[in-house]
Amino acid sequence: MDEWERQRYGRLKLLTVLGPTVFVAIGEWVRTYYLTPRFSAGTVGLVTVGVTLVGAIIFSWYVFRVMEKLETERRTYKEAVLALKERERIAREMHDGLAQNLAVLKLEAFKLKEACLHRDGALVQNLDTLESLLNQTYLEVRQSLYDLRVAQSLGEGFWPTVERQVQEFERRTGIKCILQPLNPPEELWNELASVQILRIIQEALANVRKHAHARRVDIRCQLVGRAVEFVIEDDGIGFQADPEAPPPDHYGLAVMRERAEAVGGMLKIESQPGRGTKVTVTVPVEGRPSDSGKSKNHASG
Repeated sequence: MDEWERQRYGRLKLLTVLGPTVFVAIGEWVRTYYLTPRFSAGTVGLVTVGVTLVGAIIFSWYVFRVMEKLETERRTYKEAVLALKERERIAREMHDGLAQNLAVLKLEAFKLKEACLHRDGALVQNLDTLESLLNQTYLEVRQSLYDLRVAQSLGEGFWPTVERQVQEFERRTGIKCILQPLNPPEELWNELASVQILRIIQEALANVRKHAHARRVDIRCQLVGRAVEFVIEDDGIGFQADPEAPPPDHYGLAVMRERAEAVGGMLKIESQPGRGTKVTVTVPVEGRPSDSGKSKNHASG
């Protein structure tokens, strides 16, 4: 349970203890000093019983509604933790199996190409294609493994993790990536939102790497009212954006929208051919304390 949840439970406990006491005290004061001097004892008793019943029903309904909401959020968080463990297992298996096999295939393809270099030009051309596909697949697998591991290493804090992700993206792609965090760089959302936001940023950067042919990416964050807004914008080739139906080769856009909605947020995509792409993620932060960029546990999306 994070600090935000502890505070909500604390407020609920305080309301449960003090609510009925304050209600009864106010009711007695009204009955003694206002109703009794003006109405008969029967009328006062009837009004007292009616107000007490209505107050008890409203109070009980509110408390149970808050408890159900807290339980739903706790269940969601528990499912996210289980998903994280499963992702960790998949990443380990991919590293031990698929990634190592691809590395061996790359080496063998290179050896075969060298052996045939002076014998058959067509064969060498085919091997070039094979080597290119292997290299691309190997890089995709390595990037997927890296993304999975980053998402489960938020113990150092959200912003340091994003900064490391940005540096790794620049190193692997050569595309300039500028990060502008909140000022000061606080974390105003809970742990589950931290992971979902990070995964959205990862997916947006992956789309830039695969499709955008961009030279620069900007990641900006700012407070807008009672929400925090993340903008990931590139100067690439763009595409014809359709808010209702993402392009078939941009399946990640639909996943990004689902991740934003999972934490009560929204995702907006703006793009035009030749004008780059702008992804805006808005996440509500109302009632959530700042913990100065420290994320305590892990969750997955």
